[in-house]
Amino acid sequence: MKELKSNYEEELNALKKEYEEFVYIVSHDIKTPMRAIVNIANWIEDDLGSNVDQDILDNFSLLKNRVGRLENMMNALLEISRINSTKMEVYEVNIPKLVNDCVEMLDNRSNVEFHIAYHIKDEKCITLGKKLEKVVFSLLDNAIRFHDKEKKNVTIEVIENDIDYIFSISDDGPGIPEEVQDKIFSIFYTVNSKDVVDTTGAGLTISNRILKVVGGTLEYAPTINKGSLFKFNWPKTISR
Repeated sequence: MKELKSNYEEELNALKKEYEEFVYIVSHDIKTPMRAIVNIANWIEDDLGSNVDQDILDNFSLLKNRVGRLENMMNALLEISRINSTKMEVYEVNIPKLVNDCVEMLDNRSNVEFHIAYHIKDEKCITLGKKLEKVVFSLLDNAIRFHDKEKKNVTIEVIENDIDYIFSISDDGPGIPEEVQDKIFSIFYTVNSKDVVDTTGAGLTISNRILKVVGGTLEYAPTINKGSLFKFNWPKTISR
């Protein structure tokens, strides 16, 4: 029985390695022709000069947008394939500073009011800093990107207990319809059309996978005001 289990684990590890190598090779091989398509489109635009029909220019913009979207999707797949890698990522993290850095990195934070509360005994912890930063940033970005109001409110709360930190990120946006809530962690799935909200739809998938790696969980719930609440726990001790 032990020998059979060992064989299964070896096969599983081999498949994981093969998958990671496949994604790495494909993502790099596809990026080159994608960038060539954008360059060729730019060259054609330049050759056409200024006296050109606006519909043609719009079609070139659409072409470059779709190529950019495809490249972002390939980058997301590559990032997912590397989630299990934790080399050189364990270091001391100051949690309030990490949250503040994530807020500062957001490129769409205009007209957003952030409400931040900490209930923690020690601001510093030694953990997988880049992965924690990725999860916090992705949830904040989602809270703003899918918001439907001009004035946006985003609430961030961090609670410390004996074994982990509980992060809660909520907003007063449109929320997620009940009939699709079971799909939100599927890769490339978006509630809104990608033509309405420019996104790959991979942020929640990556965040959920990271939390599985560290031994945490990610949950969604609607708020009282019909917005969205994402809550996750980040263990103080990560067994990797």
